[in-house]
Parts: sequence; structure tokens; C-alpha cells
Amino acid sequence: MKSAYRYLAYILAIEVVIQAAAIAFAIFGLGKWIDDGNTLDKAAIEDESTSFTGLAGFIVHGINGQMVIPLLAIILLIVSFFAKVPDGTKWAAVILVAVIAQVLLGIFGHELPALGILHGVNALFILAAASMAGQRVGSASSARVATEPV
Repeated sequence: MKSAYRYLAYILAIEVVIQAAAIAFAIFGLGKWIDDGNTLDKAAIEDESTSFTGLAGFIVHGINGQMVIPLLAIILLIVSFFAKVPDGTKWAAVILVAVIAQVLLGIFGHELPALGILHGVNALFILAAASMAGQRVGSASSARVATEPV
């Protein structure tokens, strides 16, 4: 179970990197599309035939952020009860709360764009917390081996 905890934590960290890459791809593609003479307005957004290089980035960011990452965070919390990682459940809960906040910031950011700042900062927090959670498994195993009698 410790391996499952470690892998889930690291996968969550990797998912944050994928999120950053996907949204950057989307924004750069949209910028190029506009530079090529296209106009972005409400009609273009609602038109299903609107397409540009990078559109998939918006799709990946949305699906990952609203479904994949929250599911992984829930699974990490469940696994944490069985993994016996020191403070593992605490870190999994912190990550889940941060992920819930991230989803809400992403949703409400469409109404209040300034929330985008917190959305970006919170993403970095999730990356750091998930990385630390994954590392805790290794350090907990090393500490146990070092203190066992020979």
C-alpha cells in the first residue's frame, strides 16, 4: 500500500505539470489563431466549428482538472488509511482540500478573473504537497530500516 500511496502522490504532482502544459498550449494556440486574423468573441466561443491549434489544451485542462485530479486525490486519501505512512492521511487530506479549492477557483474564476492568481498559486501548492507526500514514503521506509536492530 505504501507503493500505491507513493505512486498516486507522484501521479498527482505530474498531473499538475500536465495541467500547466495543457493551458499554456491552449493559450499560445489561441493567441496564434487571433494573430492569424481571427476574432475571439462570444459567438466564436459558442460555435462548435471554432478550431485552432491548442484547442485540445483547454479540453485536457478541463477534464483533468474537474475529473481526473479530484478522483486521484480521493483515491490517495482512501489509500492513505491503509498505507501506514507517517502523517500520510493528513497530507492526503490537505491535498484533497487543495484540489477541491482548485476546482472551485477554476469554476468561479470565469466570473471573477482575479481568482486566476490564486488558481495558479494553489496549483503550485498541490504540486509541492503531492511531491512531499510521495517523498514521505521513501523517508519513512529509510527511517524504519535505519532504526531496526541488526
